Amino acid sequence: MDRSQYTYTPLDDLRQIQREARQSHSLDELRDYYERVQSIRRTHSADFDLQLFIAEVQEEVIERGRTIREEQSNTSAGNGRRRSAAPKPEPAVITEPGDSAEIGSNAQHLDTKTWQRATYLALFFTLIICAAFFYLIQTARKINLPQTETATAKSQTPSQTASPKPAQPEAANQPRSPAPTAPTLRLYTDLIPGTLSLDAGEPQDLKDGELTLDNLQPGRHSIRVSGRNGTAEFSFEVSEKAAPRVVGLPTASNAMAVLVSSQNGEARLVTNLDHPTILLDGNNTGDVGTDGLQLTNLGTTDHDIQVAQNKDRQRFVLTYAPTPALTVYVKSDPNAGTAVIMTGEDGVDVYINDKLWRRKTDRGQLRIPLKVGSYTVRVHKDGFIDPPPETIDIKKSEESAIEFKLQPVPAIATLQIKGALPGTIVYVDKDVAASIGADGNATIPNVKPGDHTIELRRDQALPKRFVRTFRIGETISLSGPDVTLDKVIVPETKPPPEPPAAAPDSHSQPNSMEIEGQRVQKGGGFVPYHVPKTSGRYTFSAQARKSGLFKHPKVQWFAAYEDPDNYVLFTADGKHASVREVRDGKSTDLSRVPFNFDNNEWVQVDLTVRQNVINARVKTQNSAWADLGPISSEGRDFTKGKVGFYIPGNDEVAVANFRFAGH
Repeated sequence: MDRSQYTYTPLDDLRQIQREARQSHSLDELRDYYERVQSIRRTHSADFDLQLFIAEVQEEVIERGRTIREEQSNTSAGNGRRRSAAPKPEPAVITEPGDSAEIGSNAQHLDTKTWQRATYLALFFTLIICAAFFYLIQTARKINLPQTETATAKSQTPSQTASPKPAQPEAANQPRSPAPTAPTLRLYTDLIPGTLSLDAGEPQDLKDGELTLDNLQPGRHSIRVSGRNGTAEFSFEVSEKAAPRVVGLPTASNAMAVLVSSQNGEARLVTNLDHPTILLDGNNTGDVGTDGLQLTNLGTTDHDIQVAQNKDRQRFVLTYAPTPALTVYVKSDPNAGTAVIMTGEDGVDVYINDKLWRRKTDRGQLRIPLKVGSYTVRVHKDGFIDPPPETIDIKKSEESAIEFKLQPVPAIATLQIKGALPGTIVYVDKDVAASIGADGNATIPNVKPGDHTIELRRDQALPKRFVRTFRIGETISLSGPDVTLDKVIVPETKPPPEPPAAAPDSHSQPNSMEIEGQRVQKGGGFVPYHVPKTSGRYTFSAQARKSGLFKHPKVQWFAAYEDPDNYVLFTADGKHASVREVRDGKSTDLSRVPFNFDNNEWVQVDLTVRQNVINARVKTQNSAWADLGPISSEGRDFTKGKVGFYIPGNDEVAVANFRFAGH
């Protein structure tokens, strides 16, 4: 081919510029190439294919310029580094179109902004992941901190095991070492009325023959007990963190004194009797000498002590004390005994033959002097279930004990529905609580104490609401007229006459309308549909297309819309379906039922509007119908309002197959 006869095309010129730019090491040359590319762009602006190749060549020129600038910056920064001279461009070789390789026009090139966006997104997600890891680590530390502290405490004890063992239940007779506290004196007597004098001080009246002295001061003390029928005296010595020690033998006139000094499951018994025999829980433990009798292995339980001498026998109940204690029993000879009432709770009312005793239990028990005979005993304390009464036999000069187990009253109440029609739904505070079965009954346990709103609903019936006050342990029953729901009365309406001059339309019928296909409604608040204000049934499908950031899309529609202060709003938020009535600007939540659906799922709605009631139900393609219940409002005609969708802000809702059929 005679190259002198060949005519350059813009494509040839661009390919030459592309080759020279790739080999260039001068920014000035690249500027010339860039201007030549721009000139070709402006000259051939109507050629789309050429414009694509122009953009590709221009991008290569710019990228080559960035590379040369970076090389020059690196060269100037290094000391003693030789600057390499740019080689001369090779002479241009003219080739025919198609002889040289081309870079495909589909190749993608990333510009600076794209790289910046990718970098910023990577930093953003990195920060989120770091924050999540930090939160998980802190949570794990809080959970494991108590276990770590326990393990550390165990590792510091002399006896360390390889793995923790479950705590074994304490044996009844195994001694328990309580934390050392101040010693206590407990005195019980049947010398009533009586007085007590401590360290020769002023006599103090004994209340029901019982006295407890805490925080005794260290040193030696003496006590004198005086009554109408006898007296008793004894001395004891108190030291810190130890049981009071009886000094000498007690003395008594016309009475018997038994003193038990106990601590850590060990005790020493002293009495004024001459060598009596002691029976501990029915077992003979020996005679009491001048230095007393040692009792061992008492543990942490109560014990029965009998003091026998000749034919006389006295019985006492030795109750467990967690602190070092001196327990004193002073008994006279009258025909009387003592009832020991044990409840394990303080402040318990005790009734003897249905008569309230003047004192309540203290330290979980109460001792009551009574004449010989049989008595009925019952106890009561608020917040506990009353145990059944017990019978106690009082014997002469003996203590008889009975124990009551008090169980706390559960902090719940119960609702019972009896005789309702099957299919009735029971709501408690607008939440579904039960559905009436074939037997017409339902029991709803675990109702929290307080005021609650109970509502009964059934299809084609007017709902009923009650407000009831539930108390702890109480059962409230609804039956008879309370659970009978009145049927909905639908007034008969005649269809309007056909217009005389209008020709019939094959796609419409009187009191009905249909919007076929799908349409997207954009945000605008209340968006009404042009439907007649009359009784009828609406069916449609809706899908939330757009909502706010991090918000689950909602599908909301309304009925009986008269103005912004009067309407009924239905909402499906992905987890629940709810109904809210706004009347005269006051909002009231009417119902709320579980209803789950995904963001891209369509929600099918079946809505029936009558003058005095609205019925609505919703479902998805894979779920059953969820009934939102009948909605009624006294003195309100729901057919006077409009029906449509509530779409706030920039949200969008797709609506498909909207139909209305008049009744």
